[in-house]
Amino acid sequence: MQTPQHASVDGFFAQEALFLSTACFDYGDRQPHCSQCGTRIKWEVAFISAHRIAEQCVGTGIIVQVDIPYCPQCEETPYVRGCFHVREGQNVAAQLAA
Repeated sequence: MQTPQHASVDGFFAQEALFLSTACFDYGDRQPHCSQCGTRIKWEVAFISAHRIAEQCVGTGIIVQVDIPYCPQCEETPYVRGCFHVREGQNVAAQLAA
């Protein structure tokens, strides 16, 4: 899975859930492993700029920290930065904490 770019928070959560349910399986240690190669899934910390859609990826947004799951054998390491496009009044930090 890659770092979200120009994505909604809801879209990111849906993509992450799809990745974890289709690209991973759990061994007895309950750690997710890649369903293609069996390698343990890693989590890369990314810093995501959350800003209104109208700001076109610049402006007064906030930076939130997000863990991105990926297979180190089958995928590239996720980018350290990305962006969420949010609706007016949307609380990204609260959504991520839930």
